[in-house]
Amino acid sequence: MKDIRINALANTLVRLLNIFFPLITTAYLSRILSKQLYGEFNIANTYLNWFIPFATLGVYNYGIREISKVKNNIHKINTMFSTLFYTSVFCTIVTMIFYVAIMPVYTRKPSIHLLMLILGIQLMAQIFYIEWINEAFENYTFLFYKTLSIRIIMLVSIFTFVKEADDIIQYAFIMSFSQLLNYLLSYLWIKKEVHFVKVPLENFKHLVKPLIGLFLLSNAGMLYTNLDLTFVSKIGAPEQVSYYANGQRMIMLISGVISGAISVSVPRLSYYIGMEDDRSYQRLINKSSSMFSFLMAPIGMGLVVLGVQATVLMYGTRYMPGGIVTQVFAFRAISWALEIIMGTQVILIKGFENKLSILYIIGGLCNLVFDSALYLFGVTQPQYYAITTLLAEYILLFIEYRFIRKNELADLSKVFAPFVKYACIVIGFVPLAFFVNMFIPTNMVINMKFILNIIVTIIVCCVYYGIVLFGIKDEIFMEILEKIRGRLHG
Repeated sequence: MKDIRINALANTLVRLLNIFFPLITTAYLSRILSKQLYGEFNIANTYLNWFIPFATLGVYNYGIREISKVKNNIHKINTMFSTLFYTSVFCTIVTMIFYVAIMPVYTRKPSIHLLMLILGIQLMAQIFYIEWINEAFENYTFLFYKTLSIRIIMLVSIFTFVKEADDIIQYAFIMSFSQLLNYLLSYLWIKKEVHFVKVPLENFKHLVKPLIGLFLLSNAGMLYTNLDLTFVSKIGAPEQVSYYANGQRMIMLISGVISGAISVSVPRLSYYIGMEDDRSYQRLINKSSSMFSFLMAPIGMGLVVLGVQATVLMYGTRYMPGGIVTQVFAFRAISWALEIIMGTQVILIKGFENKLSILYIIGGLCNLVFDSALYLFGVTQPQYYAITTLLAEYILLFIEYRFIRKNELADLSKVFAPFVKYACIVIGFVPLAFFVNMFIPTNMVINMKFILNIIVTIIVCCVYYGIVLFGIKDEIFMEILEKIRGRLHG
């Protein structure tokens, strides 16, 4: 079994690449492309995102879980891989037909139709989306080198072909073909380890119920941010869509680094469940949730207090009105950590995907009600739609907690304790940032004073966080200090 620390490092590096390169390209594109055209791209991308879950049909989560349980049996692996691959091919073809057919209903604007067709290449690429088996095999080193190569190709292509305000078509082609190449390389790599076999029709029948459950699970998530984007695209200007999409994208990119390091525990958790080792399962849940909260709380609150500055730095001054959306999503990232633990690492891993789907749908329907109310009252500002998602997810967290407690799936006391502790500590970032802004005010124009404001805020908050953790002898922090001392003296 591969070292989970190496897996976590490799997967974190993959996530870092998926942050570092988009940060560069987004900073470039937001200053080059027309706000109107970039908004239309985001509208087309929102439409695409409604169909992606239908093409994958929950295969990703199901594949990781099931392959992890049988990865010592090559016959079962080949059978499961073939079954899930054939299922993906069928679902992707059917989804493509509906994708093209519904386009005129979603919007009548020809320029957006063209972008939808180009982005449709990414939908077609789902045929080769088999990352689930690479993750089940814990091939994170390969995923790192592959991601690095794809990102470099994408970066060079953007700088070469996207140079004018109206080069949105070139950008759409680059994004779509990069995605296709990304999935194709993973497919060719894994084909060295697994092979296609004939699958009896009965095998597909057994998959219907669990895949439909995971299919609902995947689509239920669309009732949150993607639903918000759809409402904003219908009532607001294309720029408003970009404000929402930019804020969401920035926070999820940064948060994804931490969640990536934690997500490598999913195959191991599935393995412990398969071995009926409840003690090791609970121990890993406690450890991963503590580390997740330790890192996510300061990152989330840090982006709350620096949300406007981060938006201006990444997207430019003309996107400054979207800074408040970034702040809302940063606040959401703190509670999002809990949802990943309870939803993915407990309810889903324990095999309750159907129940989790229902819980997601309940929260999503709450968001639909909230969004509809905003729409009927003519609210166009994207930050209010982001707040509705935050409220809906709090409702989701509550019902997930009740479900876990009722069914005794895990002991959540050691999950919530560190979360509450770190969340309370980082509240101190707010007054600290206020005082920094008093002594180093900025008019949100990128200059030396603006950069100094950000740097000083980060340093002050980090020092405060470290001092408090040292003062309360936080276990994770003290362990990190011990490792640093060991390296310095060893």
